Amino acid sequence: MMDRTDHRSRRQLVIDGYGASLSVERGHLMVTDGFVNEGEQRQLIISRGRNAPQRIVVRAPAGVVTIGAIDWCNRMGIPIAFVGSDSRLMNCLIPDNSHDGPVKRAQAVSGINGDGLRLVRWLLERKFESQIRALEVDLARLSVLQDRLYLTGAAVRDIKGCIARLTDDRTLEEFLSREGLAAQRYWQVLAGTILPWPEWAKKRIPEHWTQVWPRNTGKRFPVRDATDPFNAMLNYGYTLLEVEARVACATHGLDPDLGLLHVDDRLRESFIYDLLEPIRATVDHLCLEFACQRGIRPHMFHELRDGVVRLDPDLARDLAHYLMPRLRRPTLEFAAAYTTQLRRVKVPYVLERLSRQFSPAGKVYERTRSRVQRNCEYCKQPLPRRGLKFCGRDCYLRHSVEIRQPIKLAQQKLAELRAQGVNPGHGGEAAKKRGAAMALTNRRRSQSYAR
Repeated sequence: MMDRTDHRSRRQLVIDGYGASLSVERGHLMVTDGFVNEGEQRQLIISRGRNAPQRIVVRAPAGVVTIGAIDWCNRMGIPIAFVGSDSRLMNCLIPDNSHDGPVKRAQAVSGINGDGLRLVRWLLERKFESQIRALEVDLARLSVLQDRLYLTGAAVRDIKGCIARLTDDRTLEEFLSREGLAAQRYWQVLAGTILPWPEWAKKRIPEHWTQVWPRNTGKRFPVRDATDPFNAMLNYGYTLLEVEARVACATHGLDPDLGLLHVDDRLRESFIYDLLEPIRATVDHLCLEFACQRGIRPHMFHELRDGVVRLDPDLARDLAHYLMPRLRRPTLEFAAAYTTQLRRVKVPYVLERLSRQFSPAGKVYERTRSRVQRNCEYCKQPLPRRGLKFCGRDCYLRHSVEIRQPIKLAQQKLAELRAQGVNPGHGGEAAKKRGAAMALTNRRRSQSYAR
C-alpha cells in the first residue's frame, strides 16, 4: 500500500526491516521497508520540495540503496545515515557543503600552539555548563528525579569547582582527569534513578532493568554493549547526535579529523567526538524525558543471549523522531560558536603573496606586500577577499546583536523623540515620507484608470 499523506513524520525518515529498498522512480523517492513475515510492510512515495525528509536513518540489516536514490538525496541536501542494530554508526553520506580553508588551517595550527589550551578549556567549560544546566533545570523537572534532588546541590558545586580550576590545567592528562571528575559527580545523580515502568511490567523484567546505571556497566565493550534499557537508549541517542555533529561540521567547513580532546587516530574522526561532548547532557535528559512522557514497556527492548540489550525497531523510529529535531539546533549553534573561536587563531603563513611595482619605464624597482589586509569586524581574522566586512553570516549576526545592538539604538532614539514631544509615527519626517508615498500611489492609480 502506497502512502502519500504522513508528511510530518517523514521529517526524520527511519528505514528498518528485511528487504528494505531506497530508489527513485519518475522523480519520486520510493521507500520500501518493514517486516513481511509479520505482515508489516510500508511503501512510501516522497516528492521533491516540502515533503522531503530532513534526515534519513537506515537501520535495515539487508536491502538496497540505489545510486539514483543517493543522487536524489544529495540534490535535496538530505544526509543518509546507516546505523547498525547495535546503534553503531556505520557510515553517513552528507551532501557537499561549504569548504572553509582558513578554518581548517586554524584547526590544524591550534593543536601545536597555545590556542589549543584555550580551545580545550572552552570546550570543557561548555560541557560542564551543559551538565549544570541539565541537573538544575532540565532533569529537575522530571518526576523520576524528585527523590534524588538532594544530590544535585553537591554535584553542581563540584562541577563549578572544575570550571574554576580549568585555568590550572596544562596537559591533556590533567584536562581528561578534570573531565572524568565532573562526569563522575554528574552520573552520581543520574545513577540509581528508577525508570517509569508500569507495575505489571516490573514482574516480567530483570531487576537491573528498573533503574539507570552508569556508563561503564556493559559487556565486552562496556559503553557500546549496554545491559540495561536506558543505556541502550543513550547509545542510540549518541549515534543520532553523531549524525547531527557530522552535518554541522560539513555545514560550517570544519575538519572532522582534527580534534583536541580526542587525540588523532587513523580509524576515527576525532573532532566529531569533541563536538559531541558539550551536547551529551542534552541527550541524557531528552532520553529520560522520552521515557517519562511516552512510557517504556518490555516489548520495546530485546535481550540477547549474552545479556546485551537492543532497541525494538518501533522504539528506534519513535526515538529518532523525538531526538533529532531537538538536537539539530544546539549542534549547529555549537559548531558555529567553535568556528568563531577558530577564526581568532593566528595562522603563521610562511608563503605570502607578493606584488611587483613597476617604474614608469617598466622596470621592477621594489617588491612589496600586497594590499593591506582587512580583518573581520567581529572576530578580527583576515577576510578572504576585498569588499567584505565580516568573514561570515555568524560573525555578522553576533556583531549586530552583541556590539552594534540596533534595537537598543532605535529604542533610545524613540525615547529621545518622545521626550521632545514628537511622535515618530505621526508628523515630522515620517509624515512627509508617508504623504509622498501616498501621492505617488494615487498618481499611478489615476494613470492606470485613464488607460
